[in-house]
Amino acid sequence: MEVKLTGLDKALAVLHPEVYKKTLNRTVNNIGDKARTQMVKGVRSQYNIKAAELKKFMKFRKSRFSTMEYVIDVRSSRFNAMRFAPKRLKQKGKMSVLIKKGQGRKTFKAATFTAKNGALLQRKGNTQEIIGVKTLSVPQMFNKKTLKETDEMVSKEFGKKFQDNFNFYIGNI
Repeated sequence: MEVKLTGLDKALAVLHPEVYKKTLNRTVNNIGDKARTQMVKGVRSQYNIKAAELKKFMKFRKSRFSTMEYVIDVRSSRFNAMRFAPKRLKQKGKMSVLIKKGQGRKTFKAATFTAKNGALLQRKGNTQEIIGVKTLSVPQMFNKKTLKETDEMVSKEFGKKFQDNFNFYIGNI
């Protein structure tokens, strides 16, 4: 996502080039942090996952004077269903998990916990083969709606935050 300032950035860059660089760097970092928080809140409003667990898979690089960009990288493999609040049901061999908020719990037949690594396992068909129950990964949780809301927030707040930071640095001269 890119944000462009028309006219203002050229005038400020000519008048105070060092102040302009500091202002831009600080603004990009402030807005990047807000965008990261907005994205986590958007995902948590839809999925049953804790914020700390979600942030483990989000790597970010803050803006520096050389790069002037804030990068958020989200990577993970598919989760085991154990991360989504599993419950043992009264019927023998049945378990349920709550993955998406507002859609109810998903029930699995012939499922069990493992005590050693904390995974939810299920038998494959009528065989004795046991497989882990996989759900979705963190990048799959970031849907278009969440990213669009974040993009709108960045576009709306960047100019105001840039102006505030510029006034802060001009006051220090």
